[in-house]
Amino acid sequence: MIVATSRADDMQDYSALLRQFLDAGYTFVDYHHQSKAEGEIILRHDIDYDTGFALETAKKEAVLGIQATYFFLLRSEFYNPYSEVDFRNIMEIKSLGHTISIHFDPLLYVDFHGGLAEEVSMFKAMFGEEVKMISLHRPNEYFQALTTPINGIMHTYMPRFFKELAYYADSTGKWRFGHPLDSEVFNQKKSLQLLIHPVWWCVPGADQHEKLRHYFSTRNTRMKDLFSANCIPFRAIYDSI
Repeated sequence: MIVATSRADDMQDYSALLRQFLDAGYTFVDYHHQSKAEGEIILRHDIDYDTGFALETAKKEAVLGIQATYFFLLRSEFYNPYSEVDFRNIMEIKSLGHTISIHFDPLLYVDFHGGLAEEVSMFKAMFGEEVKMISLHRPNEYFQALTTPINGIMHTYMPRFFKELAYYADSTGKWRFGHPLDSEVFNQKKSLQLLIHPVWWCVPGADQHEKLRHYFSTRNTRMKDLFSANCIPFRAIYDSI
């Protein structure tokens, strides 16, 4: 039996986490190739805040020979896939061999079927990628219980992935359902879906609150620099804000 050392909800060394799965004999697969009850991991990333952090984790995975699936919001107040930086980050993630797709928020639409059709068309035009799998962003009870594809496209909350596989997530900066390496699922090498939000692994801090404070401060500084680069009068008040 594989025994993992008990630990707190630390999220400090992403590569170390992945290496423990590899050392235990796990294989990382995508949604369309997961087929075994044992020894397989679907590694999923929902990108809620920052594509730069997504690129950081993507590079670490590539070094270890691991393929993951990255889901990006097309309608977000935190980043813009059409911007130069975010577009470049997403394309680099794709070039590393990872799958990229849509992190879809159905609650933005009166007709979520039509909304998804629009986003799929945009995503294909933007990134040259067919959308075969989507992740739902902060789904309500209706969408968490939705067992069928949307517009013929599978989603991460379908029973095949969400109930028939063990599921672990680092949502809110803490492990839901316990640390995966301390679980009987890991001890028995059962297959699982692992949801990682890169922000919790790429921002320094002892816990999620400290990380959020640091990230918020960094975003404020970034916004000040953006204003300064694009608004001459702002430069006169930069240091006072």
